[in-house]
Amino acid sequence: MQFKYCFKKEWSQFSRTFRLLALVLIFFAMFLSYPALFGFAGSVLNQDFTESPSIEESAVVSLNTVKTSANDIMSEIDMDAMMDMYSDAGIMFGTTVVLTLPSCVLVAMLLFMSAAGGEQKKRAMIVPLSSGLKFKNYLIPKFIIYPLFAFAITFLSTVFAGVTCNIIFPNNHTPAVNMLVAALLAGIYVMFIVTVHLSLGLCTSRPGIMAAAIYVGSSVVQSLLQGFGITEYHPFAISSMISDMLMMPEYSFADNMMNIIVTIVISIAVCIVMFFLALGVLNAKKINNREEIKPEF
Repeated sequence: MQFKYCFKKEWSQFSRTFRLLALVLIFFAMFLSYPALFGFAGSVLNQDFTESPSIEESAVVSLNTVKTSANDIMSEIDMDAMMDMYSDAGIMFGTTVVLTLPSCVLVAMLLFMSAAGGEQKKRAMIVPLSSGLKFKNYLIPKFIIYPLFAFAITFLSTVFAGVTCNIIFPNNHTPAVNMLVAALLAGIYVMFIVTVHLSLGLCTSRPGIMAAAIYVGSSVVQSLLQGFGITEYHPFAISSMISDMLMMPEYSFADNMMNIIVTIVISIAVCIVMFFLALGVLNAKKINNREEIKPEF
């Protein structure tokens, strides 16, 4: 009975406060913005270099007062390669996912701050917990609703971005398998970070500080692991995995399947550990006001 009402309470807090709607709109808007921006930039470059194939204007270098032809300057830039990049659906899709994931993580943590320790900070759970509410029934709905919805919305918005890139850009369309696996990994990564934020926020009752610490710390940890050459078999390697999968034509699922499976399993295992960490810390902090104080003599 407690679990049922806790689940209804969390769902009402998530849906009726427009957090669910905000999460959907923001995620889809962010995943759409980069393909639209890249498509606009590609069309501008294509129009400029088809209408003006030669440039006869010269640039004046103020220090040496030497006139340099603009064609000499532009010849140092491989415009064909740039145009190929802006017409490559795979490269644009991979760039979109890699650039958008950190923003998605930050938005999700900010929207879930109330659930991730905000109630403890406002002392809103003192009466329910003092009346017999068990921490297990209180925590399970949080670790079901928020991480799973973060995963689902990230997965759908990533697929939406992949389809949009295939429509906008004419070359190297992303296969459905690559698109779905990339969306799966992106969803797993956001779910992993959201679960860590929930756990640490509930343990410390400081969701805002934990959100900032996790956002900065995840980037630092990822850079350190890459610096030490540890680029596989951990959740922080998901961004590079997605980048390789979508941008490298010679990418092989057969060679990387073990890395993908182990990374997903480790991410889910860490999420489960985070739940038991929050449960253990909250139980350790609990003060039993009903316990009978026995005389010492």
